[in-house]
Amino acid sequence: MAMTLVFRLFFIQFVFTAVTALVYSCLPNSTCGCSSNSAVLSKIVGGEQAQTDTWGWIASIRIGNSHICGGSLISSTLVLTAAHCLRTIKSIASLRVNVGSNYLFIIRQQRTVSRIYIHHDYDSTKLVNDIAIISLSSPIDMNDSSISLICLPSIKTTEYPPMDIKVVAIGWGVLSAGDNNPSNSLQQVTLKTISANTLTCRNTIQDISSQFCSGARGGAKDTCQGDSGGPLMIFSNGQWILAGITSYGIGCALADYPGVYTRVAFYTDWISCFLTNNTICIENNTLKQDQFSSIGSSICYNHMLLLFLCVIVLKFGHLHR
Repeated sequence: MAMTLVFRLFFIQFVFTAVTALVYSCLPNSTCGCSSNSAVLSKIVGGEQAQTDTWGWIASIRIGNSHICGGSLISSTLVLTAAHCLRTIKSIASLRVNVGSNYLFIIRQQRTVSRIYIHHDYDSTKLVNDIAIISLSSPIDMNDSSISLICLPSIKTTEYPPMDIKVVAIGWGVLSAGDNNPSNSLQQVTLKTISANTLTCRNTIQDISSQFCSGARGGAKDTCQGDSGGPLMIFSNGQWILAGITSYGIGCALADYPGVYTRVAFYTDWISCFLTNNTICIENNTLKQDQFSSIGSSICYNHMLLLFLCVIVLKFGHLHR
């Protein structure tokens, strides 16, 4: 009798999980895009806490002990993130990168930073080419089962990712607009890519070749402040692929303003420079201190669209995330 009851409870739980959640099972021998545990994402809620060891490539970028942005581990020494995350850094000696933990207060593997590479065409005024690479002072121990690499797109195209498909964003950003503190635990949310031809995307996007929109119908799901630089991912052929880098948005989870993401596929050649240690390419992209400018003092001029964005920012809050 007891065994029958236990079996029934187990069966009910199994059915409930199958109905309310999606389980993404990775290729067992993949060299990237797979973590120790399968990702499980709810079908019915907005953001939710990520399970342990499901996103092995997520990095917390910090000034001292304070989280400022997310990033994605693309090699044992390189982290891909957003350029605007680093625009006010006065000294790389203050930077730390933490990987291997879902929790900000747990330090598993932490590294200092040796160099920062900002895309040579990054423009904080126009909000384009918002991509950067952090070179770590020493390699991450990839034998740690909690850590893995994210896959990069295998093709260079302005049409990747496809529109109207499911994507997943992760990060430690604030849980609602107006909050001041990041989430202590890693959060995950399922979104959809949105065509640049839709009015909601046209309201915020600057360059359809190097950026794309993602969000949820009616709002309610989004990335927010503190999620900047983190990954927006597609699950394809048993692997997680880095489709976008969280860049900016107007407010958080507003129905008419989806988030804008840097299109990683547009920058595959640029990223390859660093993965292959192409010294000429790297030197052309080395950080210069005079590249940094405060977005608060520079964003509100140049284009009529930016003027519109500034008005919206004054009403709804932050632009960069």
